[in-house]
Amino acid sequence: MHGGEETQRPVLMNSATLEIDCPEYFNGLADVTTPKKKIVVIGGGWAGFSTADTLSKIQQPQSQQGGGSESAFEIEILDASPRGPGGLASGWRTKKLNRPVEAGLHGFWREYLNTFATMERIGLNLDDVLTPFTPSILVSQSGRVALSPVLGEQNGQINSEDNDNEKKSSSSRRSSGSINAMDPASIVASLSELLPPPLDLALLSEFEGDNPLTTIDRLSGLGLLGIWADFNQEDRKSWERYDNISAENLFKSIAGVTPRLYNELVSPLLHVLPMTPGYDCSAAAAISCLHVFALQSRGAFDVRWCRGTITEKVFNPWTEVLQERGNVKLRGGAKVTAINDLTTILKNNDNDKDDGTDGLFRISLNDGAESIDCDAIVFAIGGTALKRLLPACPPLTKLPGTKSWEKFRGVTCVAVRLFFDAEISPLKDAMRDSPVVVCGANIGEIPELSETGFCIYDLERLQDSNDVVSAIEVDFFRADSLGSMEDKEVVQVTLKAIAAALKIPYIHESLVADLSVVRANNAVSHFCVNSASWSPDVKLSEGLYICGDWVDRTGHASWSTEKAVVTGIQAANALVDDYHLKSNVKVIPAASDTPQLAGLRQLARTIRGAVPFGLDIKPQAPWILAKRLFPGR
Repeated sequence: MHGGEETQRPVLMNSATLEIDCPEYFNGLADVTTPKKKIVVIGGGWAGFSTADTLSKIQQPQSQQGGGSESAFEIEILDASPRGPGGLASGWRTKKLNRPVEAGLHGFWREYLNTFATMERIGLNLDDVLTPFTPSILVSQSGRVALSPVLGEQNGQINSEDNDNEKKSSSSRRSSGSINAMDPASIVASLSELLPPPLDLALLSEFEGDNPLTTIDRLSGLGLLGIWADFNQEDRKSWERYDNISAENLFKSIAGVTPRLYNELVSPLLHVLPMTPGYDCSAAAAISCLHVFALQSRGAFDVRWCRGTITEKVFNPWTEVLQERGNVKLRGGAKVTAINDLTTILKNNDNDKDDGTDGLFRISLNDGAESIDCDAIVFAIGGTALKRLLPACPPLTKLPGTKSWEKFRGVTCVAVRLFFDAEISPLKDAMRDSPVVVCGANIGEIPELSETGFCIYDLERLQDSNDVVSAIEVDFFRADSLGSMEDKEVVQVTLKAIAAALKIPYIHESLVADLSVVRANNAVSHFCVNSASWSPDVKLSEGLYICGDWVDRTGHASWSTEKAVVTGIQAANALVDDYHLKSNVKVIPAASDTPQLAGLRQLARTIRGAVPFGLDIKPQAPWILAKRLFPGR
């Protein structure tokens, strides 16, 4: 075990488990002298738990003035899944050999400041829960492209106990305080200090010698500088300017990156970060995604991974913390099927009188099998899930802008976990440099993966386990063709993908001792062209709030888990403000611009200020501009 011995926490499978653990809570709260406001959080993932965590610590006014510690809210988290907490990040175990599985692995990037702070607030030791920052191998259709180093720790060690190239990798990350003219690695490291991220990443990455990328290809990435300087992640007008064109159009026609750089570097990253091909991805989303995962700071691309399933390592202890506060209830298997205004229901009663109900909204569960009355609702579910709920939710449909939610589209993701009863030597050797391999689409020209990117993870090196069994996870993104296949077919495609990406012989399925195939059909947010215009703010109206990775896209510069945590806190604080209470949980701002990028932004603002009002002009690469000014030359 990493970080010393620890007590293994049981997997919480459903609400029944919670009732056994804390029966006195579910029988009602004792000694309640002031009625609490009932808040329902729909969704039990990062966003929902962050909301509930923030709200559960809010005290009533007399408590805030030193008159006690009475909580202001009674909170109930409703999750449709019967498996327990975590939402799309939840985990469980296989039926055959009781192996841990989850709906895909989730990375924790260096700038996940709010996520890390939240984990520490609930008493987690980050080093016990997460691996060190790891390098990543990037693979395109042409094969291995590069090994990205861990930039945030110049002298840190790569998370690879058997890496024969450790000394070489460490030298490429050495601080440039002094330049050794005889050492190429020292010169490269020094030059990288002069460039804003992620251009330093491109310079320091160890590109393969047989990769088709030339120096000219890599230099064409400089065409993105004007766009990075012009785009402001936390400015709505900036989003609108870039949200109406595709990422592919931006990179090729405006930034002028070469076809090889696009195919070998840009396209694979788009397939696994925003999880969609460039032609179907908003340019604003692509720039924002690269900004958050690579541009915010030196080392922003560095990533850590959970040492086990998110449920066992994070959500189970988080659930226990919320239980101990005594005002939070979690219910699994609680699918919300309708929401109505209580005032409307009362008016429609035959005798039109108070029937003893309390609250503003009535939530129907599991097709009317049960109902809950509450004072406020926080939606912490994905856009496609909310789209399905919308027709049965008059309080939402009457709000301006919600009709556009009908346009929401989702990305299908499939997570495959394979357990082997013996070590697969070719597999281990191919992943010696890193336990994480990032792959673009159409690897090996496998028909089912023509538009599907994927990541390969060596779980034996990433996760704690007392079992000597070898385990590999492959997460597929934009995996519509796999989503409709039988498990056996999915496993065969997975083994083909591993062989093609790592250039190793096909591993026969007979060597697989246990497996899990998890399908999330149309469940992951799809940031297509114009999608930012459908993204709501965290407050929808009085009593209705919303959070998630697709919410408030033009706000705090964050993505994925971090965005879910941030908007969860923001939604809770918006609710607290409406009740004229005080919250001590604040959102940590995103990293400020590096000095290099700040200078470029100032120049971009000066240039844009000289552009006549109303003209939509995007900074073009000099060679693209020259081609348009002097066609045919």
